[in-house]
Amino acid sequence: MMRIRICVIPVVVLVLFAVTSFAAELPISHVVLFSSGVGYFERVGAVQGNDTVDLSFRVDQINDILKSMTLQDLGGGKIGAITYAPQDPLSHTLKSFAVDIVGNESLAELLYSLMGAKVSIVTADGAIAGTIMGVEVQEKSVGENVVTYEVLNLLTAKGIVQVPIWHMKSVTLTEEKLSSDLQKALAAIAGSRDLDKRTVSVSFLGDGNRQVRVGYLLETPVWKTSYRLLAGGDELFIQGWAIVENTTDADWESISLALVSGQPISFIQNLYEPLYVERPVIEPQIAATTRPQMYEGAVEKEEADKATAMAPPPPAGPRMMKSAGRGGVRPAMAADEVRLGDAGVEAAVAAGKVGELFQYAIDQPVSIGRQQSAMIPIINQDIEGKKVSIYNASVNSKNPLNGLKMTNSTGLHLMGGPITVFDGGVYAGDALIGDVPPGDERLISYAVDLAVRVDSKSASRADKTSIGLKLSRGVLTVTTKQVSEQTYTLKNVGADARSVIVEHPLRAGWKLVEPKKADERTAEVYRFEVPIEASKSAKLVISEERPMSQTVWLTDADADEVAIFIHAPKISNEMKAALQKIVEMKSAIADIKNKIDEREGRLEEIGEEQERIRNNMEQLERDSDLYKSYVQKFAAQEKEFETLQAEIKKLKADLVAKQKGLADYIMGLDIK
Repeated sequence: MMRIRICVIPVVVLVLFAVTSFAAELPISHVVLFSSGVGYFERVGAVQGNDTVDLSFRVDQINDILKSMTLQDLGGGKIGAITYAPQDPLSHTLKSFAVDIVGNESLAELLYSLMGAKVSIVTADGAIAGTIMGVEVQEKSVGENVVTYEVLNLLTAKGIVQVPIWHMKSVTLTEEKLSSDLQKALAAIAGSRDLDKRTVSVSFLGDGNRQVRVGYLLETPVWKTSYRLLAGGDELFIQGWAIVENTTDADWESISLALVSGQPISFIQNLYEPLYVERPVIEPQIAATTRPQMYEGAVEKEEADKATAMAPPPPAGPRMMKSAGRGGVRPAMAADEVRLGDAGVEAAVAAGKVGELFQYAIDQPVSIGRQQSAMIPIINQDIEGKKVSIYNASVNSKNPLNGLKMTNSTGLHLMGGPITVFDGGVYAGDALIGDVPPGDERLISYAVDLAVRVDSKSASRADKTSIGLKLSRGVLTVTTKQVSEQTYTLKNVGADARSVIVEHPLRAGWKLVEPKKADERTAEVYRFEVPIEASKSAKLVISEERPMSQTVWLTDADADEVAIFIHAPKISNEMKAALQKIVEMKSAIADIKNKIDEREGRLEEIGEEQERIRNNMEQLERDSDLYKSYVQKFAAQEKEFETLQAEIKKLKADLVAKQKGLADYIMGLDIK
């Protein structure tokens, strides 16, 4: 016998009442892009009475919106609530509804979870209304097979009725809250699949037609700059372009655009996702009754500070600056040369300082479609500078680089970027430049200068004529100088004169001696400008020195070591006299030590001789002449031994006294 399960899921009909409303639209009117990777967006438009503005953002933008959004009602209205769908875990959201659809895979399971709910059911036999009591499984024999199916137990006005689920054509939840919660639960599930967009609704409360403004920060691509530099004769001409990308999901239609050079601190904080704190579950306890407590009054009471008045809100975004000037004199060029100044390109910006930042405010409306990019001219004018060659041995040891020494005379802040250089109307090379404030000077290089050859040689020596001595508390500090010389030989084999800027490493601890001063100095190099006529050579010798010191503990040094410093050049009379006295005192101490060594050596000799005499005397008769002679010699040696011991004792006492005198003398010296 075969068992067959019938599982037919009918359509669940829910009656909904939708209210159609039209939110006001606020188009983007102003954009400020920062070189730190963020952008300020401002929307301006009209609202009527109590109105709502719906803005759509990607999920990854919501945190920036919550952190930075600013609102203004310019017609005297008030700002209402800002609502948005939280990024709550789906399971947590579904648990908040009265209808539990988590894990309910069939209509039978859903109806079972709705036990006690009032429903209206339509079957082939008609309509029936009642309260759900539960769902059970029943079996029925159909021929040789057993069919299994679910039956809904329904309490109606006529009693309990069983309705097979597969008979149902529709089920309606007659309780408005359950019907609404089911719709919301299904909407939450549907919304969880759309991970790209979220709607932020802003409400404005007021009367009549009025202007409102919404501003916020979003992550944006860093706006970039590129330059074209024309070097012709004694004049330079620069053309600069800003590269801007609109990676938002909205078109920029005739907006006001500002570009800000600077690096304000910006970060992302997760404000969108709800945070829950795990709390411990504590079982209720029955505790003994606590006795009532008596508390004494306070001796002193600190008064709370009065609340300070709130400052007025800041403006919605950066203000556009007035023009700081642009354009310039166009250099004369041949017809076949690269031309920049008169090619119909005009710097479409008004530049100025905003706080510690610099802003290019585009003075024409800008339109950039969504996911589109644009190049906008920001500079088109003469700039001060001259041609130079730049030599740095660590870059190229044989040749300098063609370059330009450029002064930012544009009055604008030049943001760092690539420079394409044209010389004599043709492409000469590419260069890079960092941020250059107005009036500042920079070097740029764009090619290898093969017309100039450089030979560099170095030498180092110790300058013994500049020994310095310092004596303090027994320590003699000896200072000498190490001299380093670098010789640069430059040969110009070209037909034009050259001005070569030699970059020489700036080393810690070294002092520049010759030349006495560099033309320029950076944090890493000295710069020396060397003019060279055509087919001529020039030489640059750079001399540096650094002090080298050693310390000598005079109590440990011997007389000869100290005597060396007496002959040092430029030694003071006081230092010389002190060192001479130290040498004399050390010599006297050394003489005493020698005397002690001599006497201790003689004691060892006497001891060895007496040992030999004892051995010989053991072999002789006591009344023999040789034995008597040994006795006399032994007695004389004993007398000499005692004399030597007395002298050694006296010498050692004298040695200790002289050593103490030397130590006291040395420690008392302080000579500079």
